[in-house]
Amino acid sequence: MKWAFILVFFVSSMAMAEQSPLQSPKPVVMGLPFHVKRIKAIMQYQDFINQTMSSVGYKVSIRNTQGSPPNKVLTDGQIDAITYDDKTWTEQRDKTVSLSFPIIRTRGRIFFKGNNTRFDETKLAKFKGGISNNNMAFTEEATRRKLRFINTASPLQSVVDLMSGKIDYFVAIQEVGLSAVDSHPEGKSSIVMGKTVFLEVPLYLTFSRKFQSDLPRIESAFRKALTGDLSKYPLIIENLNKEP
Repeated sequence: MKWAFILVFFVSSMAMAEQSPLQSPKPVVMGLPFHVKRIKAIMQYQDFINQTMSSVGYKVSIRNTQGSPPNKVLTDGQIDAITYDDKTWTEQRDKTVSLSFPIIRTRGRIFFKGNNTRFDETKLAKFKGGISNNNMAFTEEATRRKLRFINTASPLQSVVDLMSGKIDYFVAIQEVGLSAVDSHPEGKSSIVMGKTVFLEVPLYLTFSRKFQSDLPRIESAFRKALTGDLSKYPLIIENLNKEP
């Protein structure tokens, strides 16, 4: 009887060990096209991603992909995921898997100097604009409209170029543009956001295909997070997809 008890105890202990919540989280490397420490909206978005991934046993680390398109770095196998997939790229899609719903629905807005009385956001073809490299949907739309524009390294670089007179306006995701402007000492008192929506873009979370087997768990976690308490993310809560 004593040996039977010991055997049952041993088997139970092994089962509990296999289900231990102290199991080390699995690493996932996500790519961002620029450093974000001064852009609060992106920091909140990334924190939302990190916390949700943590709930299903993943620990996120960020790799800066500046100088290379994040999707190229992903399909080359250098990172595991990208958080800003606007679905504009098609090359080597077969190497990736995406959530079936967008995490956030963004609006591209136009930013310009408030004291520039000659600027008219309804007549962009007359002016020179700036669009950051990672906003491929905005770049395609500007090209379709035959606008004159340059690609900048980041939204913050767009602010710098606008303040220096290199461009007359820039296009950015609303929350990101506002945060970038607010982080610039001179820009926050002179740059304004226009009323026109340049383009609406849903953004997806896309992974390397090796995550395909775990995608249902990840999707379930994001559905739960997006329909839960989002008050920690005031800068992006308006555009988070609350009906995934």
